[in-house]
Amino acid sequence: MYSLKTAFSSLGRNAVMTVASIVTIACCLFLFGVFLLFAFNINYIGEQISSQCELQAFIDDAATPADEERILKEISALPNVKSAEFESKEQAFENYKAQLGMEYSESFEGMSGSDILRSSVKIVPDDLTLVKQTELAAKSVRGVARVVNREDIILKVVSATDIIKFGSLIAMLILLITAVFIIQNTIKLSVHAREEEIHIMKFVGATDGFIRRPFVLEGVIVGVIGASIAIVIIAFGYNMAVGGVTEFLDVFKLYSFSQLALPVSGGLMLFGIIMGSLGSRSAIRRHLKV
Repeated sequence: MYSLKTAFSSLGRNAVMTVASIVTIACCLFLFGVFLLFAFNINYIGEQISSQCELQAFIDDAATPADEERILKEISALPNVKSAEFESKEQAFENYKAQLGMEYSESFEGMSGSDILRSSVKIVPDDLTLVKQTELAAKSVRGVARVVNREDIILKVVSATDIIKFGSLIAMLILLITAVFIIQNTIKLSVHAREEEIHIMKFVGATDGFIRRPFVLEGVIVGVIGASIAIVIIAFGYNMAVGGVTEFLDVFKLYSFSQLALPVSGGLMLFGIIMGSLGSRSAIRRHLKV
């Protein structure tokens, strides 16, 4: 109780620095939260793109309906096949006409899918890095004429999402270190103002833990308040930003804040506490060596 009262008293005495520290920490944690949301959504978009990256195994024209059913079952049972869907010649023909649009529909009058297209099996791989092995396995299935593999596009997607995830992680670590440094220097001012008191307490036998506790609590309080402010700003700002983005970009889905509220809010609060604690411990360490 003494440590908590002392911590609040010290924050009140240094009100200007306390407010400046809270605002600075809130800004750092806000940026940290933005990068966190960005990383979550990049991963989500990557999953959506991955689910759309397909292999297409075209079936031999001489295959019977029984052969087509067998081929679908054999491909579905292959390693690294997340899902496999049969597409008949007629279905492929209708999809092709839909992609071209109504203005070209007259060009296909009197034609059917069996005239120009083949039945196929659309394959969604489970692991995009193993797509080449999946292609070879699908080719080995009896009755498969050829397999179309968009490996170059798939690997570019994997590479781009990995680079973005790594870059986001580095940026978040830099922000974390910066915030710890800011808290450390803020607490140093409070420690310096009470340096004589700390030395007296050391000489009369107070333990390092007893002296350190109010300063650690002070840093934790600053971290918690800064994190709370950052969470509120992010919650309002993110929903507004997502609403604006989805109006112009409806190709991919983005997480709503309610879906990410627990990991993001919990992560920011945890980092606020850790940063406050680490900054305070570092700031007071030198003054305990009397």
